[in-house]
Amino acid sequence: MEKPEIPFPVSLTSDWTFFGLTPTYRVKKQEQIFDLVYHSQGGFTYQDVYHMPVYLRTFYILKMSKMFKEQKKDHEKAMKKAQSRSKSTRPARGR
Repeated sequence: MEKPEIPFPVSLTSDWTFFGLTPTYRVKKQEQIFDLVYHSQGGFTYQDVYHMPVYLRTFYILKMSKMFKEQKKDHEKAMKKAQSRSKSTRPARGR
């Protein structure tokens, strides 16, 4: 009995690796590590983040992103309030 030849259905790209990370993923991982270590202001070390599971890294990045957006919104709100206060306390000119 002869074995039928089964064609391999997926062509491998030059980026394909069976064991290891693709170059694109390696860069993304390093960017995530940098962002967490830098923006956590000492909350995480490089080793902590490097060995952290992907789901936790993603969770902390999303949490920090949300926190920074809220801080930015609060800062803009405070700036508008300060600008409106400074306009109302200016003396009228020409009188």
